[in-house]
Parts: sequence; C-alpha cells; structure tokens
Amino acid sequence: MAPDITTATTMVPATKAASGPSRAYVTFLAGTGDYVKGVVGLAKGLRKVKSKYPLVVAILPDVPKEHRQILVSQGCIVKEIEPVYPPPNQTQFAMAYYVINYSKLRIWEFVEYSKMIYLDGDIQVFQNIDHLFDYPDGYFYAVMDCFCEKTWSSSPQYKIGYCQQCPDKVQWVP
Repeated sequence: MAPDITTATTMVPATKAASGPSRAYVTFLAGTGDYVKGVVGLAKGLRKVKSKYPLVVAILPDVPKEHRQILVSQGCIVKEIEPVYPPPNQTQFAMAYYVINYSKLRIWEFVEYSKMIYLDGDIQVFQNIDHLFDYPDGYFYAVMDCFCEKTWSSSPQYKIGYCQQCPDKVQWVP
C-alpha cells in the first residue's frame, strides 16, 4: 500500500522552520547508476556561478552510501525520502515502475524551505540563476516538456529548464 503523503480531517497550514535557508535548489536521485555524476555536475555548476542557495538532493533508500558521501563532499544537503507506490487497485493507470516519478512528489514535503527550484540532475548551470527565486509567490513556474512551442520560447523558463514551487504542508480533507 502506498504511504500517505498527508492525512487528516481538516486543512491546517504548517509552520515554516525558524532556522536554516529559506530557499534551495532541489534535485532527485535514485539507484546505484551513474546519475550521481550528473548531480555532482549540477552541484559544481551552482558553486562555480556562486549561487547563494544550497542544492538539496532528495534520494531514495537505494542510493548507496558511497554516492551519498560524494554528494555531501560536494556541499549538497542529502535528504532521504520514502518511495511513493501507487495503490494496488490503481495500477491500470498508475504503473508501479513509475515509483521514481511518483516519489518526486515527496519534495513538496520540504516545507522547511519557503521556495524551491527543482532542477533535473543532468542540468548544467553556466550562469547564476538565483534571480529566479525573486519571481512572485503564489504561482507554479515550470518549463514545458516540448521544444516545439513558439509562444513561450523567449521566456526565461525555456532557456534554462526548471520548475519552481513554494511548498506548504497542509492537511487534506478528501
């Protein structure tokens, strides 16, 4: 059975943590493969352009200790997350092999950050993009997953490929 992301009977906004950075870049890593090299490249790129915000790496339990140590040595904040499995009665549309994609939803639980920018682990950063955090709150900014749309090709999101969100843990009333 899938672990609950939130459960309760009333909606109550969570409070933000009082200490630590309020903004962060965040990425995701799973497994034992070479994807860790991309995340290291992302961390190095953010450092090279002198980003003032940390890179948080959400990892699944199957990421080996050696990879975790490499990420920490690169200045990353490593946060293990629990996998999100589809409910057994919903596998017609929510296939179990998408657990990696579903598990990325756990990033919304990082409410200690007032604003996060999700970057795929294989993105290369060549100039400082910290200004993207200055976009107004209350919106979900993202890049379309298609390079054929002319109407948005001049936007800053098109040029760098990112997703920005302001996490807030609330209790859901189904």
